[in-house]
Amino acid sequence: MNVEKKYHPEYPIIIGLAGKAASGKTSVAEQIVPKARISNPDGHMIWDHIFFTLPLYEIAGIKKTTLGYRQKDRQLFSIHEVLFDLFGGNALGNIPDYKHFTDLVEQLHHLEIEPEGVKPRSFLQKAGDLCRLYDPEVFAKWVIYKSAKMYRTIISSDNFEDNPKHVGIIISDVRFKNEADKILGQPNGMVIYFDASDETRNERMIKRDGRLMTVEQSSHRSEKECDLVKAISSAIIVTDNLSIDEQVNKTLELINEFVNIYA
Repeated sequence: MNVEKKYHPEYPIIIGLAGKAASGKTSVAEQIVPKARISNPDGHMIWDHIFFTLPLYEIAGIKKTTLGYRQKDRQLFSIHEVLFDLFGGNALGNIPDYKHFTDLVEQLHHLEIEPEGVKPRSFLQKAGDLCRLYDPEVFAKWVIYKSAKMYRTIISSDNFEDNPKHVGIIISDVRFKNEADKILGQPNGMVIYFDASDETRNERMIKRDGRLMTVEQSSHRSEKECDLVKAISSAIIVTDNLSIDEQVNKTLELINEFVNIYA
């Protein structure tokens, strides 16, 4: 494991799960949170889970489910609120000037989205690109801010004070180098890369989605930049011959190794 920093028990462990589509990132995160426990010097972990594309999924949901009376106005307002939070949520954030901000709201409102029952992969890719035009770091900064907020909420709870535990925040969709850099820059940040052959990933996509990615989707920067993330990752797990349970166990072993060795 390529971890060259000391574990700081007063900070959350922030684990980025990286890899191309169908490498197992989301499946592993959903298995770990909230079920898993790992052995460490003080007992067990409290887990939480977030992902970079959460605001984009929220916008996709707004476009698909906000119907009826004054549909457009309600959709625009809701998209505006999601973007306001994404870009900082206050005057100290990095919100574009209002003209550009409202233009972005309109662009996302008009952006074509896949039909119900189909993963909105193209929408997510294009919507993310539009947001990064205004700030290439917007998602990287947002997810670290949200992770810190999660951590403060957990440690301030009565249950935590009565029985102190370590806190682990899993970020399950690391695809860009600046996202990996931001995680690795945290006191207890680590990135675990899930590697799998194209053949294995294609089989998983067919089983999961009923279809493969289009050429446009597979050539998007979010897939191509994964190789840069792999090069700086704390550890790599080859998942071709692993079940999800085995992948989860190997992931937890790496986290446990980090906690125990560097405590």
